[in-house]
Amino acid sequence: MPRITLDEYREAFDFPVIEYYRTIGFDLEKYSFEMLSDEFISAYIASRKNLKLQPGAQEALNFFKARNVLQCMLSASQSEALRQTLIEHNVHNFFHTVLGLDHHYADGKAHLGQTWLKNNHASKDSVMFVGDTLHDLEVAETMGINCVLISNGHQSSERLASSSARVVDSVHELLALFN
Repeated sequence: MPRITLDEYREAFDFPVIEYYRTIGFDLEKYSFEMLSDEFISAYIASRKNLKLQPGAQEALNFFKARNVLQCMLSASQSEALRQTLIEHNVHNFFHTVLGLDHHYADGKAHLGQTWLKNNHASKDSVMFVGDTLHDLEVAETMGINCVLISNGHQSSERLASSSARVVDSVHELLALFN
């Protein structure tokens, strides 16, 4: 398959991830989604130490920690791989809770968020979901909580702006909402 640009990726990326694979042209009759996912995860794990935090992420983590705001990581990543990534980037101690899937097929995470809300007796008005995909907005809506989307992640600003969510262009712009 030909490489795609970052802009093409942001226009195509979606949840469940199997739909993204279809959109960019994978023949899932010829290549199983599970096989493609296994290949992707192997390459991802091998290179994840080279990943960098979003500009302003460390500042945001410190900002909320200094204000005693509990931070929870909710991801469609496999939970152990997610925890290891947070450890490798020395940000694991910022999170009160880390929630991931028991597999690496990124098929959704709303059920994790709903269970977390129920188990923690959290007031929905006191929880803010910060994400970078329309799926994150869907999860927040399913949970009945507020959502802010950052447009420099998995999906383009234009796609995110087509939603009902508040959209910011950066983590720094997100922090400005709280100052």
